[in-house]
Amino acid sequence: MNIKQFAIATLFASVLLTVASAPLSGQQNSGSYDPWLDYNEDGSIDVNELHSLGQVYGSSGNLTKNVTIAGHATQYLRAGGSGITIPPSSPWFSEVVSIDGYAKVTVLVWMSSRSACFVYVYALDNDGYSWLVETADPSFESWVKTYDVMNQRMQVQIQNSNPYTITGEIALYLTA
Repeated sequence: MNIKQFAIATLFASVLLTVASAPLSGQQNSGSYDPWLDYNEDGSIDVNELHSLGQVYGSSGNLTKNVTIAGHATQYLRAGGSGITIPPSSPWFSEVVSIDGYAKVTVLVWMSSRSACFVYVYALDNDGYSWLVETADPSFESWVKTYDVMNQRMQVQIQNSNPYTITGEIALYLTA
């Protein structure tokens, strides 16, 4: 190798080192932090988010599925509407409510008076299986219980054991 080749190689190596040590334009903080892009919620948007995005690139899904925002109430439902009428010695069933995508669900029950009735909370999955989560005997006019979501759907039943008609209301408070 002659002196001219050595000088060109040295110059080329110094240019490479200068370029390698200079920050690239994509590494500069030119925008503000967007928490929706911080997939692993570590406080910085970096190559880990690109890795997560690369794993799901090209996939598709249900656009109507709930977006989970931790700690925020996202839905309040009145299952069956207000003023549910339950005849003597009869059961009443709420509609099946989708709770997929939520972290917690609070069931609120109000009855017209102190009455002999039972509240049954059922968990259901999308394959048609259901199981009893809890049986409650609300000895007062109201009953409240919060559950961690462990399934896709739920249903509430009230069994009126009284010899007279009662009225009530069921509400579900869904929290992401």
